[in-house]
Amino acid sequence: MDGLEGLEKVSHDEYDIIFTDIKMPRMGGLEFMQEVRKQNPMIPVVVITAYSYLETAISAMKQGAADFITKPFTFNDIRHILSKVIRERELIKSFAGNGNKDAVVETLNSELYKKLQEINTLFNFSIELDEIKENSSIFSRIVSMIARLLKVKRVALGLLEGGSIESRYTIGIAHIEKLPLKGSIYEDVIGSKTYIVLEVGQKNPFSGYPLDSEFLIIPLILNNEVLGFLSITDKTDGYKFADEEINLALTLTHKACLRLENNALYEITYNNLINTLKTLILTVEARDSYTKQHSERVTKLSLEIADEIGCAQAEKDAIRFAGYLHDIGKIGVRDIVLLKPGGLTDEEFEEIKKHPVIGDNIVSPLGLFPLERLLIRHHHERFDGHGYPDGLQGEDIPLIARILSVADTYDSMTTTRPYRKGVNHKTAIGEIKRCSSSQFDPVVVDAFMSTSTGRGGS
Repeated sequence: MDGLEGLEKVSHDEYDIIFTDIKMPRMGGLEFMQEVRKQNPMIPVVVITAYSYLETAISAMKQGAADFITKPFTFNDIRHILSKVIRERELIKSFAGNGNKDAVVETLNSELYKKLQEINTLFNFSIELDEIKENSSIFSRIVSMIARLLKVKRVALGLLEGGSIESRYTIGIAHIEKLPLKGSIYEDVIGSKTYIVLEVGQKNPFSGYPLDSEFLIIPLILNNEVLGFLSITDKTDGYKFADEEINLALTLTHKACLRLENNALYEITYNNLINTLKTLILTVEARDSYTKQHSERVTKLSLEIADEIGCAQAEKDAIRFAGYLHDIGKIGVRDIVLLKPGGLTDEEFEEIKKHPVIGDNIVSPLGLFPLERLLIRHHHERFDGHGYPDGLQGEDIPLIARILSVADTYDSMTTTRPYRKGVNHKTAIGEIKRCSSSQFDPVVVDAFMSTSTGRGGS
Protein backbone atom coordinates (compact mmCIF):
# COMPACT_ATOMS: atom_id res chain seq x y z
CA MET A 1 0.00 0.00 0.00
CA ASP A 2 1.22 3.52 -0.75
CA GLY A 3 0.23 6.92 0.64
CA LEU A 4 -2.63 7.55 -1.78
CA GLU A 5 -4.19 4.16 -1.08
CA GLY A 6 -3.82 4.83 2.63
CA LEU A 7 -5.69 8.13 2.35
CA GLU A 8 -8.50 6.41 0.51
CA LYS A 9 -8.89 3.92 3.36
CA VAL A 10 -8.71 6.61 6.05
CA SER A 11 -11.52 8.52 4.35
CA HIS A 12 -13.85 5.48 4.44
CA ASP A 13 -12.95 3.67 7.68
CA GLU A 14 -12.11 4.53 11.29
CA TYR A 15 -8.67 3.80 12.71
CA ASP A 16 -7.31 4.01 16.25
CA ILE A 17 -3.70 4.40 15.15
CA ILE A 18 -1.81 4.54 11.83
CA PHE A 19 1.75 3.38 11.12
CA THR A 20 3.37 4.85 8.01
CA ASP A 21 6.76 4.36 6.43
CA ILE A 22 8.73 7.52 5.66
CA LYS A 23 9.67 6.18 2.22
CA MET A 24 6.64 5.28 0.06
CA PRO A 25 5.84 5.52 -3.66
CA ARG A 26 3.56 8.25 -5.07
CA MET A 27 3.14 9.94 -1.65
CA GLY A 28 5.80 9.93 1.07
CA GLY A 29 5.07 9.29 4.74
CA LEU A 30 5.31 12.92 5.87
CA GLU A 31 2.88 14.16 3.22
CA PHE A 32 0.55 11.25 4.02
CA MET A 33 0.64 12.13 7.72
CA GLN A 34 -0.22 15.77 7.00
CA GLU A 35 -3.19 14.73 4.85
CA VAL A 36 -4.42 12.34 7.55
CA ARG A 37 -4.26 15.10 10.15
CA LYS A 38 -6.37 17.32 7.86
CA GLN A 39 -9.06 14.62 7.72
CA ASN A 40 -8.89 13.65 11.39
CA PRO A 41 -6.32 15.33 13.67
CA MET A 42 -7.20 12.95 16.53
CA ILE A 43 -5.80 9.83 14.78
CA PRO A 44 -2.24 9.24 16.09
CA VAL A 45 0.28 8.61 13.31
CA VAL A 46 3.53 6.72 14.02
CA VAL A 47 6.30 7.08 11.43
CA ILE A 48 8.57 4.17 10.54
CA THR A 49 12.10 5.03 9.51
CA ALA A 50 15.59 3.63 9.08
CA TYR A 51 18.49 4.82 11.25
CA SER A 52 19.88 6.85 8.37
CA TYR A 53 16.65 8.91 8.33
CA LEU A 54 16.47 9.82 12.03
CA GLU A 55 16.66 13.50 11.09
CA THR A 56 13.49 13.01 9.05
CA ALA A 57 11.87 11.37 12.08
CA ILE A 58 12.68 14.49 14.13
CA SER A 59 10.96 16.59 11.49
CA ALA A 60 7.94 14.26 11.57
CA MET A 61 7.64 14.60 15.36
CA LYS A 62 7.70 18.39 15.04
CA GLN A 63 4.94 18.18 12.43
CA GLY A 64 2.67 16.16 14.69
CA ALA A 65 3.68 12.48 14.53
CA ALA A 66 2.64 10.64 17.68
CA ASP A 67 5.90 8.67 17.79
CA PHE A 68 8.47 6.94 15.63
CA ILE A 69 9.86 3.44 15.27
CA THR A 70 13.11 2.37 13.61
CA LYS A 71 13.60 -0.54 11.23
CA PRO A 72 14.00 -3.42 11.73
CA PHE A 73 11.53 -3.72 14.60
CA THR A 74 9.88 -6.51 16.59
CA PHE A 75 6.39 -7.19 17.86
CA ASN A 76 7.51 -5.97 21.29
CA ASP A 77 8.45 -2.63 19.74
CA ILE A 78 4.97 -2.31 18.23
CA ARG A 79 3.35 -3.28 21.53
CA HIS A 80 5.41 -0.70 23.37
CA ILE A 81 4.40 2.07 20.93
CA LEU A 82 0.73 1.04 21.12
CA SER A 83 0.71 1.16 24.92
CA LYS A 84 2.26 4.65 24.93
CA VAL A 85 -0.18 6.02 22.35
CA ILE A 86 -3.16 4.50 24.14
CA ARG A 87 -2.07 6.07 27.45
CA GLU A 88 -1.75 9.46 25.76
CA ARG A 89 -5.20 9.17 24.13
CA GLU A 90 -6.81 8.24 27.44
CA LEU A 91 -5.07 11.20 29.06
CA ILE A 92 -6.42 13.55 26.39
CA LYS A 93 -9.93 12.14 26.77
CA SER A 94 -9.88 12.59 30.53
CA PHE A 95 -8.74 16.19 30.22
CA ALA A 96 -11.19 16.87 27.40
CA GLY A 97 -14.04 15.53 29.51
CA ASN A 98 -13.19 18.02 32.23
CA GLY A 99 -12.92 20.84 29.73
CA ASN A 100 -9.34 21.57 30.78
CA LYS A 101 -7.88 22.42 27.36
CA ASP A 102 -4.87 24.26 28.76
CA ALA A 103 -3.88 21.16 30.70
CA VAL A 104 -4.24 19.03 27.57
CA VAL A 105 -1.99 21.36 25.57
CA GLU A 106 0.57 21.53 28.39
CA THR A 107 0.68 17.73 28.70
CA LEU A 108 0.98 17.20 24.95
CA ASN A 109 3.78 19.76 24.73
CA SER A 110 5.59 18.06 27.58
CA GLU A 111 5.27 14.65 25.93
CA LEU A 112 6.41 16.05 22.57
CA TYR A 113 9.42 17.73 24.15
CA LYS A 114 10.38 14.49 25.86
CA LYS A 115 10.10 12.52 22.61
CA LEU A 116 12.14 15.08 20.70
CA GLN A 117 14.84 14.87 23.35
CA GLU A 118 14.89 11.09 22.96
CA ILE A 119 15.11 11.12 19.18
CA ASN A 120 17.75 13.88 19.21
CA THR A 121 19.83 11.83 21.64
CA LEU A 122 19.55 8.77 19.40
CA PHE A 123 20.37 10.83 16.34
CA ASN A 124 23.51 12.26 17.93
CA PHE A 125 24.62 8.83 19.16
CA SER A 126 23.93 7.44 15.68
CA ILE A 127 26.23 10.01 14.07
CA GLU A 128 28.87 9.28 16.70
CA LEU A 129 28.73 5.54 16.02
CA ASP A 130 28.86 6.00 12.24
CA GLU A 131 32.21 7.76 12.57
CA ILE A 132 33.82 4.78 14.35
CA LYS A 133 35.58 2.23 12.17
CA GLU A 134 37.23 0.03 14.81
CA ASN A 135 34.94 -2.53 16.45
CA SER A 136 36.81 -2.32 19.75
CA SER A 137 36.07 1.42 19.82
CA ILE A 138 32.39 0.73 19.16
CA PHE A 139 32.26 -1.65 22.13
CA SER A 140 33.92 0.90 24.37
CA ARG A 141 31.73 3.77 23.15
CA ILE A 142 28.43 1.91 23.50
CA VAL A 143 29.18 1.31 27.18
CA SER A 144 29.62 5.04 27.85
CA MET A 145 26.59 5.90 25.69
CA ILE A 146 24.34 3.51 27.62
CA ALA A 147 25.60 4.93 30.92
CA ARG A 148 24.68 8.45 29.77
CA LEU A 149 21.41 7.46 28.14
CA LEU A 150 20.00 5.51 31.10
CA LYS A 151 21.80 7.51 33.81
CA VAL A 152 23.35 4.46 35.44
CA LYS A 153 26.58 3.98 37.43
CA ARG A 154 27.44 0.47 36.28
CA VAL A 155 27.61 -0.97 32.75
CA ALA A 156 29.52 -3.99 31.46
CA LEU A 157 29.81 -5.26 27.90
CA GLY A 158 30.68 -8.95 27.86
CA LEU A 159 31.57 -10.97 24.78
CA LEU A 160 30.97 -14.68 24.38
CA GLU A 161 34.22 -16.64 24.35
CA GLY A 162 33.47 -20.34 24.03
CA GLY A 163 31.44 -21.28 27.09
CA SER A 164 32.25 -18.10 29.00
CA ILE A 165 31.51 -14.38 29.02
CA GLU A 166 34.43 -11.98 29.24
CA SER A 167 33.57 -8.44 30.37
CA ARG A 168 36.16 -6.42 28.46
CA TYR A 169 34.48 -3.02 28.54
CA THR A 170 33.07 -1.75 31.83
CA ILE A 171 32.05 1.34 33.78
CA GLY A 172 31.78 1.07 37.56
CA ILE A 173 32.21 -2.72 37.50
CA ALA A 174 35.46 -4.52 38.20
CA HIS A 175 36.90 -6.42 35.23
CA ILE A 176 35.77 -10.05 35.28
CA GLU A 177 38.08 -12.44 33.43
CA LYS A 178 35.58 -15.25 32.83
CA LEU A 179 31.92 -15.65 33.76
CA PRO A 180 30.63 -19.18 33.10
CA LEU A 181 27.69 -19.18 30.69
CA LYS A 182 26.22 -22.55 31.63
CA GLY A 183 23.49 -22.28 34.23
CA SER A 184 23.53 -18.45 34.21
CA ILE A 185 20.72 -16.05 33.39
CA TYR A 186 22.60 -15.24 30.20
CA GLU A 187 21.64 -18.65 28.80
CA ASP A 188 18.00 -17.57 29.01
CA VAL A 189 18.83 -14.34 27.17
CA ILE A 190 20.49 -16.34 24.39
CA GLY A 191 17.43 -18.55 24.13
CA SER A 192 14.95 -15.68 23.93
CA LYS A 193 17.23 -13.23 22.11
CA THR A 194 15.56 -10.42 23.97
CA TYR A 195 16.26 -8.34 27.06
CA ILE A 196 15.66 -9.43 30.67
CA VAL A 197 15.18 -7.24 33.75
CA LEU A 198 16.22 -8.76 37.08
CA GLU A 199 14.30 -7.37 40.02
CA VAL A 200 15.64 -6.16 43.36
CA GLY A 201 16.42 -9.18 45.54
CA GLN A 202 17.26 -11.52 42.67
CA LYS A 203 20.79 -12.84 42.36
CA ASN A 204 23.40 -10.54 40.86
CA PRO A 205 24.87 -12.49 37.88
CA PHE A 206 28.34 -11.14 38.66
CA SER A 207 28.60 -11.37 42.46
CA GLY A 208 25.89 -13.86 43.35
CA TYR A 209 24.59 -11.52 46.07
CA PRO A 210 20.99 -10.17 46.14
CA LEU A 211 20.48 -7.13 43.90
CA ASP A 212 19.69 -3.78 45.54
CA SER A 213 18.65 -2.24 42.19
CA GLU A 214 17.24 -3.50 38.89
CA PHE A 215 19.67 -5.27 36.54
CA LEU A 216 18.99 -4.95 32.80
CA ILE A 217 20.56 -7.43 30.36
CA ILE A 218 20.46 -6.66 26.62
CA PRO A 219 21.86 -9.13 24.08
CA LEU A 220 24.15 -7.96 21.29
CA ILE A 221 22.86 -9.73 18.17
CA LEU A 222 24.81 -9.95 14.94
CA ASN A 223 23.50 -11.97 11.98
CA ASN A 224 20.81 -13.42 14.27
CA GLU A 225 23.46 -14.75 16.67
CA VAL A 226 24.19 -13.45 20.17
CA LEU A 227 27.79 -12.30 20.37
CA GLY A 228 27.65 -10.73 23.82
CA PHE A 229 25.63 -8.83 26.41
CA LEU A 230 25.19 -5.42 27.96
CA SER A 231 24.68 -5.65 31.73
CA ILE A 232 23.24 -2.41 33.14
CA THR A 233 22.41 -1.55 36.75
CA ASP A 234 22.41 1.03 39.55
CA LYS A 235 20.35 3.94 38.20
CA THR A 236 21.47 7.24 39.67
CA ASP A 237 17.88 8.31 40.41
CA GLY A 238 17.16 5.06 42.26
CA TYR A 239 14.08 4.30 40.15
CA LYS A 240 13.28 1.29 37.99
CA PHE A 241 13.99 1.18 34.28
CA ALA A 242 11.01 2.74 32.48
CA ASP A 243 9.70 1.16 29.30
CA GLU A 244 10.77 4.24 27.34
CA GLU A 245 14.32 3.95 28.67
CA ILE A 246 14.57 0.28 27.79
CA ASN A 247 13.24 0.98 24.31
CA LEU A 248 15.87 3.68 23.80
CA ALA A 249 18.62 1.34 25.01
CA LEU A 250 17.41 -1.39 22.65
CA THR A 251 17.37 1.03 19.73
CA LEU A 252 20.88 2.25 20.49
CA THR A 253 22.18 -1.29 20.97
CA HIS A 254 20.67 -2.38 17.67
CA LYS A 255 22.29 0.60 15.96
CA ALA A 256 25.67 -0.41 17.39
CA CYS A 257 25.20 -3.99 16.15
CA LEU A 258 24.38 -2.69 12.67
CA ARG A 259 27.57 -0.63 12.78
CA LEU A 260 29.53 -3.76 13.76
CA GLU A 261 27.92 -5.68 10.91
CA ASN A 262 28.68 -2.89 8.43
CA ASN A 263 32.31 -2.85 9.57
CA ALA A 264 32.54 -6.62 9.08
CA LEU A 265 31.02 -6.36 5.60
CA TYR A 266 33.34 -3.49 4.74
CA GLU A 267 36.37 -5.52 5.82
CA ILE A 268 35.26 -8.50 3.73
CA THR A 269 34.58 -6.29 0.71
CA TYR A 270 37.86 -4.42 1.17
CA ASN A 271 39.86 -7.66 1.40
CA ASN A 272 38.14 -9.04 -1.71
CA LEU A 273 38.99 -5.88 -3.62
CA ILE A 274 42.59 -6.01 -2.45
CA ASN A 275 42.88 -9.63 -3.57
CA THR A 276 41.40 -8.72 -6.96
CA LEU A 277 43.91 -5.90 -7.40
CA LYS A 278 46.76 -8.14 -6.32
CA THR A 279 45.75 -10.59 -9.02
CA LEU A 280 45.86 -7.80 -11.60
CA ILE A 281 49.29 -6.73 -10.35
CA LEU A 282 50.54 -10.30 -10.68
CA THR A 283 49.29 -10.28 -14.27
CA VAL A 284 51.37 -7.20 -15.05
CA GLU A 285 54.37 -8.64 -13.25
CA ALA A 286 54.09 -11.88 -15.21
CA ARG A 287 54.43 -9.86 -18.41
CA ASP A 288 57.23 -7.61 -17.19
CA SER A 289 59.35 -8.75 -14.21
CA TYR A 290 60.88 -5.27 -13.95
CA THR A 291 57.52 -3.82 -12.84
CA LYS A 292 57.44 -5.68 -9.49
CA GLN A 293 60.94 -4.67 -8.41
CA HIS A 294 60.42 -1.13 -9.67
CA SER A 295 57.10 -0.71 -7.80
CA GLU A 296 58.60 -1.97 -4.53
CA ARG A 297 61.55 0.42 -4.74
CA VAL A 298 59.41 3.39 -5.76
CA THR A 299 56.95 2.77 -2.91
CA LYS A 300 59.77 2.55 -0.34
CA LEU A 301 61.44 5.75 -1.57
CA SER A 302 58.09 7.60 -1.76
CA LEU A 303 57.39 6.75 1.88
CA GLU A 304 60.81 8.09 2.87
CA ILE A 305 60.03 11.37 1.09
CA ALA A 306 56.57 11.49 2.70
CA ASP A 307 58.17 11.13 6.14
CA GLU A 308 60.55 14.01 5.41
CA ILE A 309 57.65 16.24 4.32
CA GLY A 310 55.48 15.21 7.27
CA CYS A 311 52.58 13.76 5.31
CA ALA A 312 49.42 12.70 7.14
CA GLN A 313 48.97 9.03 7.92
CA ALA A 314 46.17 8.73 5.34
CA GLU A 315 48.53 10.02 2.64
CA LYS A 316 51.26 7.57 3.64
CA ASP A 317 48.74 4.72 3.68
CA ALA A 318 47.67 5.69 0.16
CA ILE A 319 51.30 5.71 -1.02
CA ARG A 320 51.96 2.37 0.67
CA PHE A 321 49.05 0.76 -1.17
CA ALA A 322 48.94 2.62 -4.49
CA GLY A 323 52.71 2.68 -4.91
CA TYR A 324 52.46 -0.97 -5.90
CA LEU A 325 49.52 -0.14 -8.17
CA HIS A 326 50.78 2.99 -9.87
CA ASP A 327 51.60 1.13 -13.11
CA ILE A 328 48.61 -1.22 -13.02
CA GLY A 329 47.27 0.52 -16.14
CA LYS A 330 50.08 -1.11 -18.14
CA ILE A 331 47.84 -4.17 -18.24
CA GLY A 332 46.08 -2.33 -21.08
CA VAL A 333 49.27 -1.69 -23.06
CA ARG A 334 50.18 -4.14 -25.83
CA ASP A 335 53.09 -6.48 -25.18
CA ILE A 336 54.80 -5.35 -28.38
CA VAL A 337 54.95 -1.83 -26.89
CA LEU A 338 55.40 -2.63 -23.19
CA LEU A 339 58.22 -5.13 -23.77
CA LYS A 340 59.88 -3.43 -26.74
CA PRO A 341 63.67 -3.67 -26.26
CA GLY A 342 64.41 -0.44 -28.12
CA GLY A 343 63.17 3.12 -28.17
CA LEU A 344 59.48 3.89 -28.72
CA THR A 345 57.96 5.63 -31.71
CA ASP A 346 55.73 8.65 -31.09
CA GLU A 347 52.66 6.48 -31.64
CA GLU A 348 53.92 3.84 -29.19
CA PHE A 349 54.73 6.48 -26.59
CA GLU A 350 51.19 7.84 -26.90
CA GLU A 351 49.94 4.34 -26.09
CA ILE A 352 52.21 4.14 -23.04
CA LYS A 353 50.90 7.53 -21.89
CA LYS A 354 47.40 6.03 -21.59
CA HIS A 355 48.35 3.75 -18.69
CA PRO A 356 47.56 6.27 -15.87
CA VAL A 357 44.00 6.68 -17.19
CA ILE A 358 43.62 2.92 -17.70
CA GLY A 359 44.80 2.38 -14.11
CA ASP A 360 42.35 4.98 -12.80
CA ASN A 361 39.53 3.31 -14.74
CA ILE A 362 40.44 -0.06 -13.22
CA VAL A 363 40.31 1.27 -9.65
CA SER A 364 37.46 3.82 -9.92
CA PRO A 365 34.53 1.34 -10.00
CA LEU A 366 35.69 -0.02 -6.64
CA GLY A 367 34.74 3.27 -4.99
CA LEU A 368 36.97 2.85 -1.93
CA PHE A 369 40.26 4.44 -2.93
CA PRO A 370 39.96 8.19 -3.63
CA LEU A 371 43.54 9.11 -2.65
CA GLU A 372 44.98 6.04 -4.35
CA ARG A 373 43.16 6.93 -7.57
CA LEU A 374 44.73 10.38 -7.55
CA LEU A 375 48.20 8.88 -7.26
CA ILE A 376 47.60 6.34 -10.02
CA ARG A 377 46.15 8.91 -12.43
CA HIS A 378 48.52 11.81 -11.82
CA HIS A 379 51.98 10.36 -11.15
CA HIS A 380 53.14 11.46 -14.63
CA GLU A 381 51.96 15.07 -14.34
CA ARG A 382 54.68 17.75 -14.41
CA PHE A 383 54.97 20.70 -12.02
CA ASP A 384 55.10 23.07 -15.03
CA GLY A 385 51.84 21.66 -16.44
CA HIS A 386 53.37 19.81 -19.41
CA GLY A 387 52.74 16.30 -18.07
CA TYR A 388 49.96 13.83 -18.72
CA PRO A 389 47.14 12.77 -18.72
CA ASP A 390 45.45 16.01 -17.55
CA GLY A 391 48.18 18.63 -17.75
CA LEU A 392 47.80 19.63 -14.10
CA GLN A 393 50.19 22.26 -12.81
CA GLY A 394 51.87 23.07 -9.48
CA GLU A 395 49.93 22.28 -6.34
CA ASP A 396 46.91 21.28 -8.39
CA ILE A 397 48.76 17.98 -8.72
CA PRO A 398 48.01 15.89 -5.60
CA LEU A 399 50.96 15.88 -3.19
CA ILE A 400 51.25 12.08 -3.13
CA ALA A 401 51.49 12.08 -6.94
CA ARG A 402 54.20 14.77 -6.85
CA ILE A 403 56.11 12.62 -4.35
CA LEU A 404 55.83 9.43 -6.38
CA SER A 405 56.85 11.28 -9.55
CA VAL A 406 60.28 12.04 -8.07
CA ALA A 407 60.77 8.52 -6.69
CA ASP A 408 59.54 6.96 -9.95
CA THR A 409 61.90 9.03 -12.08
CA TYR A 410 64.94 8.39 -9.88
CA ASP A 411 64.39 4.62 -9.91
CA SER A 412 63.75 4.56 -13.66
CA MET A 413 66.95 6.48 -14.38
CA THR A 414 69.17 4.34 -12.13
CA THR A 415 67.80 0.96 -13.26
CA THR A 416 69.33 -0.90 -16.19
CA ARG A 417 66.79 -2.11 -18.74
CA PRO A 418 67.31 -4.45 -21.73
CA TYR A 419 67.33 -1.47 -24.07
CA ARG A 420 69.54 0.93 -22.02
CA LYS A 421 72.00 1.09 -19.15
CA GLY A 422 70.99 2.85 -15.95
CA VAL A 423 72.82 6.03 -14.91
CA ASN A 424 74.75 6.34 -11.65
CA HIS A 425 73.40 7.98 -8.51
CA LYS A 426 75.27 11.27 -9.01
CA THR A 427 73.95 11.71 -12.54
CA ALA A 428 70.36 10.92 -11.47
CA ILE A 429 70.56 13.41 -8.59
CA GLY A 430 71.89 16.09 -10.93
CA GLU A 431 69.03 15.49 -13.35
CA ILE A 432 66.39 15.69 -10.62
CA LYS A 433 67.89 18.95 -9.33
CA ARG A 434 67.98 20.34 -12.86
CA CYS A 435 64.27 19.55 -13.33
CA SER A 436 63.21 21.01 -9.98
CA SER A 437 60.39 23.56 -10.50
CA SER A 438 59.86 22.33 -14.06
CA GLN A 439 59.15 18.62 -13.94
CA PHE A 440 59.19 18.27 -10.15
CA ASP A 441 57.86 20.13 -7.11
CA PRO A 442 60.94 21.84 -5.55
CA VAL A 443 59.64 21.10 -2.03
CA VAL A 444 59.47 17.39 -2.86
CA VAL A 445 62.92 17.50 -4.44
CA ASP A 446 64.37 19.06 -1.26
CA ALA A 447 62.69 16.35 0.83
CA PHE A 448 64.08 13.67 -1.49
CA MET A 449 67.60 15.06 -1.04
CA SER A 450 67.20 14.64 2.74
CA THR A 451 66.41 10.92 2.49
CA SER A 452 69.11 8.26 2.77
CA THR A 453 68.72 7.62 -0.98
CA GLY A 454 69.01 11.30 -1.87
CA ARG A 455 72.11 11.67 0.30
CA GLY A 456 73.72 8.78 -1.57
CA GLY A 457 72.71 5.83 0.61
CA SER A 458 71.31 2.53 -0.60
